[in-house]
Amino acid sequence: MTTDENTTTTIVVREPLDPTPEQLLVLKRYANASRASFNFAFGLMDPAQRRWDRGRDRLVLEGLSWKEANRKAPKTFVPRASDVQRIFGAVREEPMLGPLREGETEYRRLYRWWAGVNAIVCQRAFRDAETAFANWRSSSRRAGEAVGYPRLKRVGQCRDSFRMMSVRLVGTDLRHVRIGGEKDPAGQRALIVRLHRPARRLARVIARGGVVKMVTIAREGSRWWASFNVRIDLPAPVQPSRRQKEAGTVGVDLGVAVFAATSEPVLTAAGKVQLFENPRHLDNARRQLRKWERRMARRYVKGLPARRQSAGWREARDQVAHLKGLVAQRRASTQHLLSKQLVTQFEHVALEDLRVKNMTRTARGTVEAPGRNVAAKAGLNRAILDVGFGEIRRQIEYKAKRHGVTVTAVNPAYTSQTCHRCGHVDRKSRRTRSLFECTRCGHVTHADIGAAHNIKHRALDPGRQKCSVETAP
Repeated sequence: MTTDENTTTTIVVREPLDPTPEQLLVLKRYANASRASFNFAFGLMDPAQRRWDRGRDRLVLEGLSWKEANRKAPKTFVPRASDVQRIFGAVREEPMLGPLREGETEYRRLYRWWAGVNAIVCQRAFRDAETAFANWRSSSRRAGEAVGYPRLKRVGQCRDSFRMMSVRLVGTDLRHVRIGGEKDPAGQRALIVRLHRPARRLARVIARGGVVKMVTIAREGSRWWASFNVRIDLPAPVQPSRRQKEAGTVGVDLGVAVFAATSEPVLTAAGKVQLFENPRHLDNARRQLRKWERRMARRYVKGLPARRQSAGWREARDQVAHLKGLVAQRRASTQHLLSKQLVTQFEHVALEDLRVKNMTRTARGTVEAPGRNVAAKAGLNRAILDVGFGEIRRQIEYKAKRHGVTVTAVNPAYTSQTCHRCGHVDRKSRRTRSLFECTRCGHVTHADIGAAHNIKHRALDPGRQKCSVETAP
């Protein structure tokens, strides 16, 4: 298999795990070691980065621009992952300071979390910390919004996950994976963890020459997942099929009341559909979520860390995580189903270029100028994020490359107020949320389907991207 970056690509294959209770403890220990390793590297990199920031800020106060200050700031040594690994190797055996506890005969180690853990887990966490600071620094020099400053990973507030390379399929039934242990014979032995389902897709990718480069094992809700990063050869350019060429272009209007509306019928298991009903996964689970979140709040003892809370609080916390995990999985299933139906049935998919971050901005306002209808706007924001406009577009764009499909994002202005028959723009044409009746030509259609037709027309005719609002005669 070639290693040229121009001829290979990386895909991710996710497989659910079914570990035993004893294996769960090992996975949690690995995740805790990864979190502690990241925090150890953060503790070395953060002070050095802060020193550089203070030097730059002094130059800004002296009158230099931010760009000049970034270039002329005094050089500061920020440890890299290799430096952190060397420092950690020198201090990891240090004992804890202070007197021995009652009943102890020897000092405990200051850094106990690395014992019994594969060394690759700690090394990858060091690299993750280095990458986090590198991304933060580079984001201030590129176009777009800057990313947030790296933060410590706190127990109960970060995802339980770790990364390593020594994970592979074992057996002929494709139902088990081997997670590497320590080289020390007295340390943690390798684990043979059962999969929740046969890893047929992963096996097919490997059989075609794929090479597993890295595996991320993480807990989502109440289930652990293994995400395999597989390096494969780039396939030959794919051309649309005859059926896709015959279907042509489809416009897609995403919404809240209607999950998605299409300009052309889409073939589904229930027949040809143009209006996809919003499944409202979050709303369907809100009653159970509210119940367990309230129990979690009642059982919480202020001032105690998560590991010292009661068994009742931990039960409520696990139930909340389980319900949120189910909501996320159901939402992802709906998004994947819609995106695949679109890219496999049409040659060209047209979407709105939505600014989801602006659409979901809070209406709370400030103390001097408080907002209005804050609760209603919060509910709308929650519904928009539950649909996942940005995620649907991301899935369509990456799946389109596999099926030879063209994706176009058009200006969303006035798509629901424009008649796709005569092009007349008037907000009064939208009689109700779903009824559109043109005030000029009298054309009647569903408002969302009409918007999907306008999106399609703008994708086919870029001159329609800029439209002006007309008034009704």
